[in-house]
Amino acid sequence: MTIEEFHHEFMNELAERAGSDETFTRSTFVDHMCAMLEDEGFITGYSQIDYSDKPRGIAVDAWSFDPEHSALSLVISDFRDSYILENLTRTDTEKAFKRLLRFVQSALGADLSDLVKKSSPEGELAWLIRGHQEDISRITLMLVTNAQLSSKVAALPEDQAGEFPTTYEIWDLGRIHRSDTSGKTREDVVIDFSAQDGGGLPCLPAYVGEHSIQSYLLVLPGPILADLYDKYGDRLLEQNVRTFLQFRGSINKGMRNTIINEPHMFFSFNNGLAATAEKVTTTESGTRITKLHNLQIVNGGQTTASIFTARRKEGADLANVYVQVKLSVVPSEEVEEIVPKISQYSNTQNKVNAADFFSNHPFHLRVEEISRRLWAPAREGSVQETHWFYERTRGQYANQQAKLTQAQKNQFLRENPRSQMFTKTDLAKFVLSFEEYPHEVSLGAQKAFAGSPRTPGFVGLVATRWERDDGKSFNEVWFKQAISMAIFFRSVDRLVYQQEWYGGYKANIVTYTLAKFAAMVREAGLHVDHLKIWNLQHIPDPLAEALVTIAKAANQNLIEPPADAPSNVTEWAKKEACWDTLKSISLEIPHTVRNYLIDHAISTEQEKDGSRTQVIQDSIHAQTYVFEKGAVHWEALREWNRIHKKLSPKEMGILNTACAIPRKIPSDKQAPILIAAEKRAIAEGFYVG
Repeated sequence: MTIEEFHHEFMNELAERAGSDETFTRSTFVDHMCAMLEDEGFITGYSQIDYSDKPRGIAVDAWSFDPEHSALSLVISDFRDSYILENLTRTDTEKAFKRLLRFVQSALGADLSDLVKKSSPEGELAWLIRGHQEDISRITLMLVTNAQLSSKVAALPEDQAGEFPTTYEIWDLGRIHRSDTSGKTREDVVIDFSAQDGGGLPCLPAYVGEHSIQSYLLVLPGPILADLYDKYGDRLLEQNVRTFLQFRGSINKGMRNTIINEPHMFFSFNNGLAATAEKVTTTESGTRITKLHNLQIVNGGQTTASIFTARRKEGADLANVYVQVKLSVVPSEEVEEIVPKISQYSNTQNKVNAADFFSNHPFHLRVEEISRRLWAPAREGSVQETHWFYERTRGQYANQQAKLTQAQKNQFLRENPRSQMFTKTDLAKFVLSFEEYPHEVSLGAQKAFAGSPRTPGFVGLVATRWERDDGKSFNEVWFKQAISMAIFFRSVDRLVYQQEWYGGYKANIVTYTLAKFAAMVREAGLHVDHLKIWNLQHIPDPLAEALVTIAKAANQNLIEPPADAPSNVTEWAKKEACWDTLKSISLEIPHTVRNYLIDHAISTEQEKDGSRTQVIQDSIHAQTYVFEKGAVHWEALREWNRIHKKLSPKEMGILNTACAIPRKIPSDKQAPILIAAEKRAIAEGFYVG
């Protein structure tokens, strides 16, 4: 796909999501870009502002504060409404960044009240900069644009925002295009160690033979590891399965105490890191690593964050801290298969179902399969049925179009509109809002998805239910319900922006509105008729009107917190007390909304129908799997079992039938038994290359 074609489709997607409101198109662009920056690991959560004071040359569109790294990011957009791809000149970039710099300077100025009201989103940011300077160690100024950066822009500015160390980032359409079509989860990170003493990091190659995965053992000095985490943050922890939470767990306290009191013993006491990279460059002798491409700490996120935080918060001397590292070189096309296994096998500190965090978990595979197969009804005024496309892994949507002709691509886009593409973190926001966890959604997309020791997150929710019924509750009916939640979420997002009372905090208002609506319905002993919304593919006017009323109450609850609550709105939104306060507010469900609600008996029957259908589909999939493996595969398993004798007589009988494929085929009841036996055999050492 050329960059011009990408730009045209990108603009169409924004227009479709925004509707006819041109102002909202720009806001939608900022929201889209901030979500992308969060996925890429550049920011942690964000608040959209859309603030501009043209006479004073001040503007900021969004901001993000990462307390762990004391890092503040300010975002400004240069959005062009033209469908012709335009250039971003040096003058454009300088003007945009100066607006952000002036905001910081004004916030640090003597009379802050001239700039903004404290209760406004921009006021909250200004007071953060002014009143918490000691909590900010650096500022990143980010320019996002749907124009293409001119080749004449040779360097980024070097001006500081106040006295803060300042870095600059530009995400132009070229960079967006490369990221979106690369098929990679994140933008490449290349780390150069050639300037280290000796010309690189000493390492020991730990692999033999051309068919084995390249592996290295090395010892990483504490200061280098802390510097890497300081610079790249969570971009290094993309595949990690735990969230570090400021030494709250006993393991983290132990690490902290060792770093502070016995740094020379850290190497002996700590299990070290399990890490991967897509490419490793070594010296000619192979004994020093000079460059790493896309380093990922798969196991050892707590170790990394403990070392970094001990230095930053407590001034720990890391000179005698060393960490052992087992580094595996995993090509990008094999990441999904190999990295979860490395994580599971190396994870001995906590009981974590590592697979729940990876895109090849059966839940994600099932949602993907349903999304490709199930047609959504045509919207009113259209005859085109469509799919809601689940992007299980980054870049799937673009990759499926890569080899299509223009006619085929147009057909694909008609059947899979960009506005109906959604990701794992999108799904987490939709579902958690209706599950009445708006305070978790307000933590940011990644934290809402992964959860924490105090909150289950979407992963915890799915894992518990999957284990309870072996995934049968995640079926076509559940998928339709989830898409109904998506329709609600995106509709309320547009509705809130259009209200006269709206002044910011849209993301928080949307999730709190839907959670309150879900709670009101639940308290009435009813359920939302999600299947009706699925059939309509839009929110009817009576529902929209009721949701706007709830949204206004949610907004008031957010911007007028109790005296003993955090005055910072975004922090207040993250507290369960904020949700409890909104829940206690009495609101009535309008009579006109009752047409879109159902009683408990009907809801239960719908879910039972979905589970029964899923059982049938599972049987079909199992038979298909057994048949497609073929007789040769099952003969290999039979020969392996002849030596190891791990299968039961019943399993052997089914296996003998499979060895006669296609003359004989195991039944729908036999196939799952054989698959379970194969899985157990693999765990015992059965392997077919």
